[in-house]
Amino acid sequence: MFIKRLSVLAVASSLVACASTTTQKVETPAPVPAARVVEVAPPPHPYALPERQVRTVVRAPAWFVNLPEDTADMTFAVGTATSTDEQMAYDKARMAAERKLVEQMYARITTQTNSFKADRGAATIENYQQVTRKNARGELSGAQRVDSQVTHDGQYYKVYVLLRLPMGEANRVQTRRDQARLQREAEIRGRAAERDMDRNEAAERTEQRESDANLERSLAPQSRVAPVTVPETVQTGEGAIKLLDVDNAEYRQKRADALKKPGAVVGQTVVR
Repeated sequence: MFIKRLSVLAVASSLVACASTTTQKVETPAPVPAARVVEVAPPPHPYALPERQVRTVVRAPAWFVNLPEDTADMTFAVGTATSTDEQMAYDKARMAAERKLVEQMYARITTQTNSFKADRGAATIENYQQVTRKNARGELSGAQRVDSQVTHDGQYYKVYVLLRLPMGEANRVQTRRDQARLQREAEIRGRAAERDMDRNEAAERTEQRESDANLERSLAPQSRVAPVTVPETVQTGEGAIKLLDVDNAEYRQKRADALKKPGAVVGQTVVR
């Protein structure tokens, strides 16, 4: 009887142990998704202003910040410009670079300084003025665009241009222009020399004709005319009247011929 009771307790304890080691799975309900709130943007205003675009800052190319080193055969210059038209931006940038090349080659700087200082008792007046002028005027040919960069921010084009100008014999364009100018000057000088020769020949021909005419006049027979005696006084009823003494031989001859005509009357009036 005692042995049966122990076996029952052993079976009961084993059942309790098995029950304690067995875990029950409890299913948890899935989370319910929360309701999404969708924001609806209002319709755009029909007369709204255009959105302002943020302009990005573009870094200049390295050759614009640090120019290539000049040599005896070439020199460099850079230019930059902006425009709403891409071609206009290129043209403006190139003109800026060409202007710098002209300044490098033909620039002339003049400075004028005026200084004035005066003392008036305890007061001192001092005036200093300096005016600097830079003039550049020359002929530029043969400049070459060797590099460029363009950016567009949606409204404006920004262009950087690098120009190279060959120097001396390396500048073939300038050499050809110099040769053409020398040839043109030679042609002008040649035409001027031909005109001088023509004028000299014409002057010689005129001088020869005058010499021949003088020779012919000197060899022609000379006619001799007896001098005409013109009376200096004329007898009238009132007495002798002295005629005017004139140097015009033609007038004196006509007067003498008129006095020889019958019925000639000579009068004299004194005006005071």
